[in-house]
Amino acid sequence: MKIKGLKLAKKAFINKPRRFSIMWMLPNFLTICALIFGLHAFYQALFSNWNAVIILIIIAALFDLLDGRVARLLKSTSNFGMHLDSLSDFVVFGTVPALTIYFWMGKPTSSVFWFSVVLFVICSALRLARFNSELSDRPSYAKNYFTGIPTPAAAFLILLPITAFPMFNLENFKNEFFVGIWIVSISLGMVSNLPTFSGKVVQIPRTLVIPFLILLGIFSSSLISDPIKGFTIMVLIYIISLPLAPIFYYRLRKKAEALHEKKIEVSKNL
Repeated sequence: MKIKGLKLAKKAFINKPRRFSIMWMLPNFLTICALIFGLHAFYQALFSNWNAVIILIIIAALFDLLDGRVARLLKSTSNFGMHLDSLSDFVVFGTVPALTIYFWMGKPTSSVFWFSVVLFVICSALRLARFNSELSDRPSYAKNYFTGIPTPAAAFLILLPITAFPMFNLENFKNEFFVGIWIVSISLGMVSNLPTFSGKVVQIPRTLVIPFLILLGIFSSSLISDPIKGFTIMVLIYIISLPLAPIFYYRLRKKAEALHEKKIEVSKNL
């Protein structure tokens, strides 16, 4: 038995690829780019360059958005890439934004506020672990939805006060109580069962393609010309979508359950 095991191990070692193509490495390189921009965002936070932090996190999110899609396009998905992506997301979107908001608040000594920061980091880790474990268990009607607020979106939400407070003259809300409640709410939203839009399989009707492209172009132009204002508008739109997503999700689930029951009845009658 021992000799057989050694033979199998030797065979596995021989069959293990010793070279990897550039196409296989490209998605992982994009993930590393996201990690680099996230770490640069943390570096800028140390010097209170808040606008630079926001811009760098946006760029990191773009790389994070591309890596998985490029991997699927090139058919180079792997367990290595999935784990690397999760570790990068935990640092870039689960840790850096929480520490940034802590620095932005002036490093308060309140243990309660620090607890909210730690809670965000913990919930980010739990959210990413749950996402990885649910990848193959999603029903067809739920393909366009996440369970809970995804970590990148949560990172944008936690950073919103940095841009929204000056823009809407809400400086009076810049205190440990209000910001702490905001952080705790986002943290609980990450680990909740709240359905949220993923945007992966959104289909645009043919008659709305041109208007949609025009709106997308206008928004992209505003985001490039004024990233801070574009970031704020984008996050506010996402907040509006949070109560709408469950309505569409449960409507789809109800239809899927009714169709399933109908198929069972038909099979019984046969």
